[in-house]
Amino acid sequence: MTVPSDLPLSPDAGPSWLQSRLLAFDEIVAVVEGYAIFTMDPSGVVLDWNVGAERIMGYSAGEVIGMPSECFFSEVERANGLPAGILDSAVKDGSFTGEGWRLRKGGERFWGHVTITALHSPEGDIQGFLQITRDLTQRRLTMEALRQSEERFRLLVEGVSDYAIFMLDPEGHVMSWNIGARRIKGYDQEEIVGRHFSVFYPTQALEGGVPQKLLAQALREGRAEQEGWRMRKDGTRFWGHVLITALHDHSGELRGYAKITRDLTERRQAESLREAGKRKDAFLATLAHELRNPLAPILPGVDIILRSPDDPEKVAGVAAMMKRQVDQMARLIDDLVDISRITTGKIELRKSAVPFSEVLERAMEAVNPLIQRHGQDLTVDVGSVGLMVDADPHRLAQMLSNLLSNASKYTQAGGQIRLSVLPEADGHLKISVKDNGKGIPAEFQQSIFELFDQGTSGSSDGLGIGLTLVRSLAEMHGGSVSVLSDGEGLGSEFTLRLPVLLPGEPASVSDSLSPAQASASSALRVVIADDSRAAADIMGMFFHMEGFEVEVAYDGEDAVARAKSFQPDLVVLDLGMPKIDGFEACKRIRAMLPQAVVVALSGWGSRDDRRRSSDAGFDEHLVKPVAPDDLRTVLDSYFKKSRAS
Repeated sequence: MTVPSDLPLSPDAGPSWLQSRLLAFDEIVAVVEGYAIFTMDPSGVVLDWNVGAERIMGYSAGEVIGMPSECFFSEVERANGLPAGILDSAVKDGSFTGEGWRLRKGGERFWGHVTITALHSPEGDIQGFLQITRDLTQRRLTMEALRQSEERFRLLVEGVSDYAIFMLDPEGHVMSWNIGARRIKGYDQEEIVGRHFSVFYPTQALEGGVPQKLLAQALREGRAEQEGWRMRKDGTRFWGHVLITALHDHSGELRGYAKITRDLTERRQAESLREAGKRKDAFLATLAHELRNPLAPILPGVDIILRSPDDPEKVAGVAAMMKRQVDQMARLIDDLVDISRITTGKIELRKSAVPFSEVLERAMEAVNPLIQRHGQDLTVDVGSVGLMVDADPHRLAQMLSNLLSNASKYTQAGGQIRLSVLPEADGHLKISVKDNGKGIPAEFQQSIFELFDQGTSGSSDGLGIGLTLVRSLAEMHGGSVSVLSDGEGLGSEFTLRLPVLLPGEPASVSDSLSPAQASASSALRVVIADDSRAAADIMGMFFHMEGFEVEVAYDGEDAVARAKSFQPDLVVLDLGMPKIDGFEACKRIRAMLPQAVVVALSGWGSRDDRRRSSDAGFDEHLVKPVAPDDLRTVLDSYFKKSRAS
């Protein structure tokens, strides 16, 4: 490090205080190459220069010593007084630290990290400055390149409109939202960020735990891919292709998930049309076959009768055969006519109050010959007697006979079929037809109800429209039909739920309550809200059995309205409901009924999930599926005295 020979000395003998400090400093830092280290007098003139300063700044010691440090700043910075301001700051605060663009010899810029320390005499007078500068240009350029790359990526993602691209936190809550997500799913960013991504899934997928399973697969395998129905904000469905990727930091800790969804509804519809066309062609071929089958024995039978008019026994046998074949053709034509009427909206239900036993008897008459021909064992369990239904008796019998015929066709000779009827507390009649026949693979358990669909292997007879009729007639009655099968070869169970029971029948579950139970909680009221009607209804039955007066809602707004009019003691809210979610419903109900016990229902039960529900005002957090004992524990915790009084 070079010190000028004409450095001013004090009047005292020997080197001045500053000069002695500089000489010691010179020995230490002269050979340091990674940092520019030099000193300046109080006005900012360079006094010495180390090797690192020469390498970084480009000036030799002879060129720069005696020059003002302003030469390291741009003209604009000098005009604005930046160099002097930095020195003033160092004097005022004792030191200055900062980063910024500086100039090398020749005007080339570099990004420097600068520390300037004010040097004082023992008396406290300012004697000069020590400056240490480090060249961080490469780091700055790298960071800038990274920032620009991230900015370009952000703009790219946000600008993509054909794909919904967004981030989830480790628990599955939405953290970011792009234009494509808004277009496809219908939510604005402020509406969806912070909510759980399960809001995009239909009820059936939620009941099957699909969101949780996808996150678990992504965490386990790195990614999860699926196609299926998803929900928009307005409640409409779209067919989405979903890719979820788990994101980890450098230490391997899960930071969240990237989720990309593409709307493939149009492709799905095109595929459905092609599939419908194939089914139609298969149907027409089957129809031709089914109509030829009865005609095949009828034509020679006519010839036999014409040739043997005087043989009563032979004529009677042929006539019986012809009657059976004509009956078969009539059933085929009736089914075709019914489907045509339903699809064109021309069929009307003719409801009346009738005993269910009469409807069942009519259905059994139609299906018994088929079951007996196959040598199958049919068990019927009606349970309650004297059930009265408000339904179209002909159509209800048709639904039953179609389900039983379907079970018979797909069950081996000698197989078992069971028909069970269960009245439910909400006025629904639950009818189940279970067999130990061929069974249905999982991938066909939804399409089996489509027109002309006969499953994987078809049957030996029929047109594949029986189950379509059942579904259509059930929906016209306000009910539904579903199927459950463990797979091919493992049998099937079709369940029909119809709101046709007339009041006052032995369907009311509460009739089984003892007087003690009924009076124990007669003053207690509960509102239950869940967008899964099945879940809400069955929970309503439970509380009814426990002696509560029950109101059931299927969305958040209805829950708030019922709570306002019903004044419940207990409110049970699903968190992921339409219109307004459980959190908002809880907030509004709390404002009206601060003393009510409010319980959250959720498919998520982590510590954070429970904390969020507690912060929102819920007293309890129950994880689906909720066991009856869990509900009884809540009742005992909050209503034990009331229930025992």
